[in-house]
Amino acid sequence: MKKAVLLIIFFFPVLICWGEGKQQKPPPHGQEVTVQSDRMEQDRLFSDSPVLSYFSIPPHIFLDKDKKVTGAIYDLMVDHVAPEIGIDFKWETEPTSPARQLYNLREKKNRIMCLAVYVPERRDYMIYSKTPYYYAQSIIAVHRSNPLKVVNEAGDISHMVFGYSQRAYVTPFMRDPSIQFDLISSPDFLEINLKKVMAHRIDGIYSPGKASSIFFLEKFGVIDEFRLIDIPEKPTALYFGFSQDTIVLADEFDQAFQRLGGQQLYVKLLGRYIDISKLEHVSEKP
Repeated sequence: MKKAVLLIIFFFPVLICWGEGKQQKPPPHGQEVTVQSDRMEQDRLFSDSPVLSYFSIPPHIFLDKDKKVTGAIYDLMVDHVAPEIGIDFKWETEPTSPARQLYNLREKKNRIMCLAVYVPERRDYMIYSKTPYYYAQSIIAVHRSNPLKVVNEAGDISHMVFGYSQRAYVTPFMRDPSIQFDLISSPDFLEINLKKVMAHRIDGIYSPGKASSIFFLEKFGVIDEFRLIDIPEKPTALYFGFSQDTIVLADEFDQAFQRLGGQQLYVKLLGRYIDISKLEHVSEKP
């Protein structure tokens, strides 16, 4: 039972709808639109609390045992950004899929997506935060009995098979055609893949995010039973995404984030939930 809990650590595949194109650094949105300076307009935009949507990726954001939103993203927005710009945030009561969140950004107003990967085409309906708040490192997890200790090139793991989910986001290195996946379409794919690793039917499990793996391995005291191996590629930049009607709010956020030293602050907030020394340098800009 204890080992079965590990299935949660690879929940990062909900990045399924983050994007399928090449990620690029977005230009400052101030170059694309003129931020309105009229205070009446700003007051109008801030009159209703913006709604933040998310999917569950501990320790970034998740529901605690009392079904309340928690995590480093929540701490950042509620404890630091909100008082800095003088606004209250509303949170969806339950996690939603990325597809639903992207729909809300297109069709509804006053919306913020907490975990967004930059895809150029989405600038038509989304304002990205000026800078990422975090960089997520992709990994593979293998049992300690596996001799693999480091990955330098695709050939190092081309003889192995990794469990993952169908239609989920795959980081560039792992798209090499020589790398083999055992893709599961079932909603229980995490549990299925874990059982396969333990039964030596597959060699490991792939995850686009390292922090979540550390969170659950530490929580359930099994971190010594699996080896987490960094994939040799640039970490994935995570942004906040704002609906197009929140131009003023997006600019206010960017300024507040800069004043707060946002990237460094975010790593410190992660330290409330995991041992951040295990992240090495993955939080820094590549």
